[in-house]
Amino acid sequence: MAVEYTDHASSRMRQRKISKRMVEDALKRPDLSFITREGRVASLKKRRDKFLKVISEKSNDKIRVVTVYWTRRIKTW
Repeated sequence: MAVEYTDHASSRMRQRKISKRMVEDALKRPDLSFITREGRVASLKKRRDKFLKVISEKSNDKIRVVTVYWTRRIKTW
């Protein structure tokens, strides 16, 4: 499945030194994933003492990454 990045997600990835490889790994093999209140998919991947959280939208044959950030908290609501 093709992965597309919003300008916002690309900017945050540069700021936070998060590679496309790390994002795609979180999307393909998340440690935890859930649907957010807005209907987007949150995929979390454990990295040392924190999680990489990728917020994305799925449509037909592509995944659109909306934002990416590090977190130590996991909220599934």
